[in-house]
Amino acid sequence: MSSAQPRQAHERLTDRELQVLRMLAVGHPVKLVAARLDISISSVNTYRGRIFAKLQLKSNAELIRYAIQHGLVN
Repeated sequence: MSSAQPRQAHERLTDRELQVLRMLAVGHPVKLVAARLDISISSVNTYRGRIFAKLQLKSNAELIRYAIQHGLVN
């Protein structure tokens, strides 16, 4: 039996998903996220979809609220 505390949903995100989440949460458009991370816009949208699924979010507003509530952005 483990005494570990239950994990937060965002702890299941990959490092790249967490990067994308933080950038989107501070208001960067998908095109800028793609350019900054040197990946395609399609890849950013794929990561965004995975983040939404893992965190059970349905909109960018929910993503921003989640990031703020969990201290993932400054």
